[in-house]
Amino acid sequence: MIHFECGHCGRGFKAPETDAGKAGRCPQCGNKVVVPPAPAEELTLVREPNATPTQKPLESNAAPPSGWIDSSHRAQEAETRRRDQEVLESLGPLPVPERTGERQFFWLFDILVYPFSGTGLVTLGVIIGFPLVRALLGAVIPPFMPYRGFLFLIIGSVLTLYLGWYLAECVYDSAKGGTRAPDVMDADTSLGSLWSRVSYLLAVYLIYGLPVLIYVLIMQRFDAIFWALAAWAVLLFPMGLLAMVINDSVSALNPFFLVGSIARVFLPYLGLVTCLIGMACLLILLPALFRPAPPAEAIGAFGLASLVLGAYGSFLFAHVLGRFYWRHRDRLDWGI
Repeated sequence: MIHFECGHCGRGFKAPETDAGKAGRCPQCGNKVVVPPAPAEELTLVREPNATPTQKPLESNAAPPSGWIDSSHRAQEAETRRRDQEVLESLGPLPVPERTGERQFFWLFDILVYPFSGTGLVTLGVIIGFPLVRALLGAVIPPFMPYRGFLFLIIGSVLTLYLGWYLAECVYDSAKGGTRAPDVMDADTSLGSLWSRVSYLLAVYLIYGLPVLIYVLIMQRFDAIFWALAAWAVLLFPMGLLAMVINDSVSALNPFFLVGSIARVFLPYLGLVTCLIGMACLLILLPALFRPAPPAEAIGAFGLASLVLGAYGSFLFAHVLGRFYWRHRDRLDWGI
């Protein structure tokens, strides 16, 4: 077992020796960490086959006879490892055990219950609860109340940052084999950390999704250029988002890198894109399109159902996207 620390925040980790050289993301500060090589092995406590058992015990200051190796190293090494483990545990929680990727239930049901973890349920409650609280306060607080709209804007912006950050954590954890929304109560959720992660994700939206939106708003027609831009967005956006979450690098904005990755998993990737489009239509777009316009500052029953489905669908979208990498990690080979 290799014991090491994050070079940025000092959090302790442990990993099996077979993981030496692999990279990952520190759950506390979000920076990239690499498992160092295993330390050089101490001399093992072994007697060579040609050693004779009739040799006399050594004097305390005598050199060991030919064929014997000092057996005190093994006990010392075991004691050192035990003390190191106690020190790491005293410094704080150790990393979450390595994910196996094995599902507890039938795959479809297991996907549907993905958000049902401690942090996942809390995040769902916040996403659903904030619009309800805003609607309630809007009905109570007079519209002319100073800073009323500004207060809602600030709170909504912070919650949006957290949601984007947490969904990225869901993608990353699922890519490592996680089957439930990750518990990240001890992670760094300062505004700086949230914005650092979300700003990279926004770049993916701008590069691959914004061109088609701008064209529709300006030209207001669906011609060959529109369909070309739509194909650009549909084909590259999921892989770009996945690459940005895992690599946290501008390589996710390089279409040539993404096209090369897509070519390695072409047929499964087409299935993923089809699945994600179906999920978006079923859980997000259709409820939003058919939701009746409620009175001002109100939600309504249909609006509440759309809100719940949209939040729930976001979790499933993140899990399916990360799970795709886990299933094809050998061919994509992005380092986790």
